[in-house]
This record gives sequence, structure tokens and C-alpha cells, in this order.
Amino acid sequence: MRSRASTVTGACALALVPVLITGCQSVDPGPDYDRAVEEIRRATGAANVFHPDSESGQVETRVTELLEGGLELTEAVELGLLNSPLLQASFHGVGMASADRAQAGLLTNPSLSAVLRFPASGGATEIEGGLFASLLDIWQVPDRERALEQVLEQRILQLAHEAVLLAAETRVAYIGVVSAQRSVEIALENRSAASSLVELAEARLEAAATTAIDANLARLEHAATAITLRDAELASGEAARRLKALLGLRPDFELELHPLPERTARTLPPVEELERIAAVERLDIRAAEAALARAGAELERQQGLVWRRLDIGVGAEKDGDWSLGPGASLELPLFDQNQAQIAKAREDARLCEKILAATTLAAVQEVRSADARVRAAVDTLSIYKNEILARAEETLEQARSSYQLGKTTILPVIEAQRQVLDARQNHVRRLGQAAAALSDVERATGTPREALFGRGPEGNQEP
Repeated sequence: MRSRASTVTGACALALVPVLITGCQSVDPGPDYDRAVEEIRRATGAANVFHPDSESGQVETRVTELLEGGLELTEAVELGLLNSPLLQASFHGVGMASADRAQAGLLTNPSLSAVLRFPASGGATEIEGGLFASLLDIWQVPDRERALEQVLEQRILQLAHEAVLLAAETRVAYIGVVSAQRSVEIALENRSAASSLVELAEARLEAAATTAIDANLARLEHAATAITLRDAELASGEAARRLKALLGLRPDFELELHPLPERTARTLPPVEELERIAAVERLDIRAAEAALARAGAELERQQGLVWRRLDIGVGAEKDGDWSLGPGASLELPLFDQNQAQIAKAREDARLCEKILAATTLAAVQEVRSADARVRAAVDTLSIYKNEILARAEETLEQARSSYQLGKTTILPVIEAQRQVLDARQNHVRRLGQAAAALSDVERATGTPREALFGRGPEGNQEP
């Protein structure tokens, strides 16, 4: 009988060994940061991305290198992914999810009890104690780990999706700044043309070849160009400040941007192919799938928690002589059989299923909208470039010649000059729309433009 009791006691003691082993585990989010960085690189095409474990000097050095000599479009995206404080903060959400996953793999701490009794009638002091650990952890820990692993996966994909959105915003903001700067240049050119027109009108007035009305009309047009120039400078400054905020730069930082490369004619993949790419590559869809998997794992875990406490261990008692033996403690699920948590987990799984369906549908709509915008923008841009802008400039030249020869008043010249300004401004705006529409295709498909369209001549990328 004593031999059997010793065997049971030894088995109970061995059950406590995993507690000591798992208690030595440490939390290292580094590999999870690596996964997030790799997802961001694959989805954005950026060469370098912020990593929380990177030395600050390395990031600062790369930021300095990018800013030297001005930024190109791809460099601006890389800078934002390296230097954005909001994106850097989001990485710590991955770190917290990594810590939760590590916590899920730990066994419940053992409990140690001790009682010291002093007999009222006198006599020897009695000592009673026990050491117990949860036996159910053997089955519950794997379920907890699966659920928290999916939570971590979801957070990594959400972080990568935030980076994709930041990259798309950065591209649009960059294009906006370049377009705004070009608008300032056009406004300056128009003001210079208006100054020349004033000089011409005044010269003709001195020669008695025109009236004071023409001269005043030329001066009024010159004043209007000053307002247009001021508005363009204000818009350019606002666009630049927005871009600097996305890049993590101070508003007063002197930022130099390179003009967009000439865009070569490319054919978009069919919209059905874009939808297929989005279904596979979009990180918000993958995050929603991970959320559904997490909800399913949590439902399984809750269904296994009807029996929540079963502790085994060893007990010792000193009543004259020491006695030692195995013990167990079981929580009886008489009133609470975890029905509420099971129902909650089931509803969460259904919720995640609907969110996945909604996210997928929204992705299809975004792909089709982006595809329609880019095709319309390219078609309209062609009309402006080949017809409207060319004819407006030709009309202005004809009006100037007629006015110099005294065949017309100054009104046709002013009207033609306004049409040229409008045509140039609209051409710039349409250029920006076409470039932004291509960025929308990237964002809608979750795929960098290099993978969608390849590279242009001499490695130039699509704007």
C-alpha cells in the first residue's frame, strides 16, 4: 500500500515539472516585427521599413540619405514608412499581441498552502500544507495558444494594411505637391504674359493706336493674375505641409521634390484580374480572415472550458510524525457551465464572418472604382494634351498677332490668355488625377505598381 502511494505521489510531483520549465520562457517580439516588416515590403515595394529593434542611428542615417538631393516618389514612400511616428507607434500593438501569445503558452502558477495548528488542550503543534497545480492546463494551453496566435496574425496584417494606406496617402500627397508647384509655375508664366500685354497696350496707347480702355483692361488682367498666383502659392504650401506630416517632418523643413517622370502608355490588367489580385493580396481581407480564424479558435476554447479547475498535487501533514500523499481539487460545473462565454464566442465568430464578407465586397467595389477612374483620367488627359491645350495656345498666338496689327481690340487677347491658363491648370490637374488613380489601383489591389505594371524605360516607374 505504501509503495502505491509513493508512485502516485511521484506522478503528482512530475506533473509540476512543466510549470518550472514554462516559467522560464521570455517574450521576444522580434520575429513578429520581422514578419510585419516583410508584409509591408511585399505590399508596398519599399526597400526599407521601420523596425522597432533597429538602432535609431540606422534609421536617421537612411532618412538623411533619402532627403539629400531631393525626394523622388518612391523615396518619399520609403521615407514615410521609415519616419512616420504613427506607423512607428502601431508596431507596439504587434509587440503587445506577441506578449499575449507568450502569456497564453504559460501554465497556471501552482498554489502552495500551509496551515499551522496549536491544539487547545496542549500538545504538539500540527502542520499541514500542500502544493497543487492545474491539470486542465495540459488541454487548455494549446487552445489558448491557437486563439492568441490568430490575434497576433490579425494585428500584423492590420499593421501592414495601415502601412499600405500610408504609402498610398504619401503618393497622392507627393503628386499633389508636384501638381501644386507646377500650378505656381503656370501662374508665374501667366503673370509674365499679362505684364507683356500691359506693356504692349501702353505702347499702343502712346502711339494712339488703341484706347485707354484696352490699357485698363490689360492692367485689370495683370492684377487678376497676382491673385491667381497668391492662391496657387497658398495651395502649394498647404499641400507641402500635408506631405511633410505624412513623412514625419517638421512643417518648416525645406523639402525638395523631383518632378514626376514621364508616364509611358501602359495597359491595365483586366478588371477581373485586378479583383483576383485584390482577393489574394489585400491585407485588410487577410486580416479579416485571421479574425475569423481567431474567433473560431476562441469558440473551440470556450467550449472546452466547462471544466475549468482541476488541480492535483501533494499534501503533507505533521501530527507527531510527517505524512505525505497525493491530493486533487475539482471545480464542479453545477451552476456556471460557461454558457454565456460560449454564446458570446459564437456571436463573435458570426460577426467576423460578416465582416469578412463586407470587406471582400468593399474591395471589389474599390477595385472597379479605381479601374474606372484611371481609365477615364487617361482618356481625358489625352484630350487636354492633344486638343484643348494645343488649340488654346494657338488661339492666343493668333489673338496677339491680330492685336499687334491693330485688327482687333485687346478683349480677344485677354480671353485667349485666360483660356490658355485654364487649359494649362486643367492639364496639370488631370495629370495629378491620372497619377493618383494609379495609386488608387495599388491601394485597391494591395499590390505595388512594379508588380502590376512593371517599370518603364530606364527603370522609371509609373507616377
